[in-house]
This record gives sequence, structure tokens and C-alpha cells, in this order.
Amino acid sequence: MSSIIVCIDSTNASETALRYACYKAKDSGFTVQILAILEASYKNLPFAAKAIGNEKRQQIETRISKLIDSVCKETGITPAISIREGDITSEIIRELKNSSDCKMIVFGKSNNSLSDNTVLPKIVGKIGSKINVPITIVPENLSDDLLKSLA
Repeated sequence: MSSIIVCIDSTNASETALRYACYKAKDSGFTVQILAILEASYKNLPFAAKAIGNEKRQQIETRISKLIDSVCKETGITPAISIREGDITSEIIRELKNSSDCKMIVFGKSNNSLSDNTVLPKIVGKIGSKINVPITIVPENLSDDLLKSLA
């Protein structure tokens, strides 16, 4: 079955991206896959890296659980969940190779994050030439009505 991969992070934009992906999936008969990528930290301090990695994983698992409660129950979509650790670009490409039926990848764009202005273009630029799946960037401030109409 065709799927939509939605990339989740700790920003509020993730909720909007997931909401759009769920509306689009419901309208198109697709499934949704949540992809969260934890970047490795403190590689030169193995014990600290493991503790920080475990803490980040717990935080993202809690975040995903809350998102599913608020978004997925409303739309009736039950997403698959993939939490990976590593380089964001490499892990997205790896996930897309494993999901040969993926029809779209969705990112959220935060309103108040200056880092998004540099991170998203870098990610899209790096993966854009290596994949043949549309990339959709959903601004955080879109209303539910607009998201539904776009789906």
C-alpha cells in the first residue's frame, strides 16, 4: 500500500506536518509512517552518548505518543513508527529505500525557529537529487480547514 513518510522532531511544526499527512493519507487511501531521527551526540564520550541517546529517545517517544493521541485518533489513521539514530539525511534516504511504496515525504516548518531556515534547505538539497519522491514542507501556522482542503 502507498505511504506518506512524515518526519517528526521536537517542534510544534511536527504536529501540523503529521496532521497534513494524515488528512492526505485518509483522502488518498495511503498509510502514514512517522520517522524520527536522533542525531548522535558526544561520539567521543561513549557513556555520555548512551545516556543522552536514551534520554532523547524517551523524549521523542513521548512526543510521538502525544501526537498520535491528538492527531491520529481524530483522523482514524494509525501510523507506523520508525525511530532511527544517525545522520538525518542518510537515515531519510535509508528509510525511503526501505519504503519503496512511499509517495511523499512531509516536513514541518516552524514559525519561530531560525535553524529551520538553514536545516531544511540543507536536508532537501542533500536528499533531493537522491530520491524521486515529492518533498512537502508544511508551515506550522496553517489552519485545520486549510490543511484539509490541501489534502
